[in-house]
Amino acid sequence: MYWAITFVHSSAILGIDWTRDSKYMRAVDQAYAKIFYDVENTCSLNDGMQTMVDPTLWHTSTCKLGWDVNGVFMSGADGTDINAVDANENRTLMVAGDDFGSMCVYKYPVVKNIQPCRRMTGHAEHVPRVRFYNSDKN
Repeated sequence: MYWAITFVHSSAILGIDWTRDSKYMRAVDQAYAKIFYDVENTCSLNDGMQTMVDPTLWHTSTCKLGWDVNGVFMSGADGTDINAVDANENRTLMVAGDDFGSMCVYKYPVVKNIQPCRRMTGHAEHVPRVRFYNSDKN
């Protein structure tokens, strides 16, 4: 079956997550808009920020905006410094890739920007994508 969803974003989409049942998705764009979509009804959800907050609903967690990732943004830095995030499948860890050539691994959720992380450096500049690997996924 094929659905055509009209995205209502005003700029390029940076991350898309699907619910475990594939009925809903959320997307974050470069203008820092986080918009939720009903896939079956091919429309956006105006109340998604209030009704779709349970982290167990989501199969993936790559959107860099939300209560559970607020702490990945360092104090005083602008939002463009974090390029990508991902949570592991059982939601115990969160990883963030940044503009400073590093990846930071946190305990999930990351709600305060004073939360400690394991910082791994070695990249010359921006880390554009980070993902956890799960051998059970197809």
